Amino acid sequence: MSGIPAFVWLALLGAFLQGFAFALSRQLLVYSDNRMQVAFYSLLAPATLAFLFAPTTDLSGMTRAPGLILGFGASVAGSQLLLMEAMKRADASFVTPLLGLKVFFVTIAAALLWQETHGPLVYVGAVGTFVSLFFLNDATFRAAPVSLLFTLAAALLFGCNDIFVMLMLQAGFTVQELVVYSMLAPLLILGPLGMIQSRGSFGMSWRYFRALSGYGLVQIGALLALTGAFAIGRQVTLVVIIQNLRGVFGLLAVYLLAIAGLQGIERLTRRQYLIRAFGSMLMAISVTLAIVGS
Repeated sequence: MSGIPAFVWLALLGAFLQGFAFALSRQLLVYSDNRMQVAFYSLLAPATLAFLFAPTTDLSGMTRAPGLILGFGASVAGSQLLLMEAMKRADASFVTPLLGLKVFFVTIAAALLWQETHGPLVYVGAVGTFVSLFFLNDATFRAAPVSLLFTLAAALLFGCNDIFVMLMLQAGFTVQELVVYSMLAPLLILGPLGMIQSRGSFGMSWRYFRALSGYGLVQIGALLALTGAFAIGRQVTLVVIIQNLRGVFGLLAVYLLAIAGLQGIERLTRRQYLIRAFGSMLMAISVTLAIVGS
């Protein structure tokens, strides 16, 4: 156990927290039908914690590499908006595993940008995680075309987020800076758009606020863990492969949150749980191969 690198543990923690965060995001849509506003609030919740870092963060990167910050902010804002659109049209247990398709985009981008290569077991593991996504989705890809379109578009932008993280780390940004910029920059984009679409209505209630607070705490934890994994490991492909475990953890989250009776959480049948359990085992084996092969 001691031989496993620290960045792998951080990536596993990030995948675990992100699985629960994505399941919790489904609950936010119970309280508002305005996806632009929900996307804004879903970023505002963890951003309130990011504000705590701001006074002690060197923000000189705003002048050093403003293009990276703007590109990163637009990518995060777009991915969050597309995630909410996908969640509105499909279950979290469908959307979360399919977001793992970003691994192919990230693998290609990492090879082109940084000549990042790995042993054959890593790529076998990547293919295995992709196959496991099929079983995590009940051994079928039946879905409304529009929900599939939003999910695939979200996966592409989530992959872009990871590429921007690596670019910014290589440009000299710290993990603390990345946390601040990844939360605050998208708010400047989604905030005005959300208020225009909702005609100035905040649409906030106590239950909505409570759901956002829970989501925000989990999401900021996932962000810190994954950013740390990228910063320490500097192996974007391997971190993204491990991150695919969020589909497994998302299934666990759906099960536990459904038992807890949270609104907006789907209920699965025994057959669905069995098929997805097989997919979870395949996912765990594939990720293990990727880690060993690295």
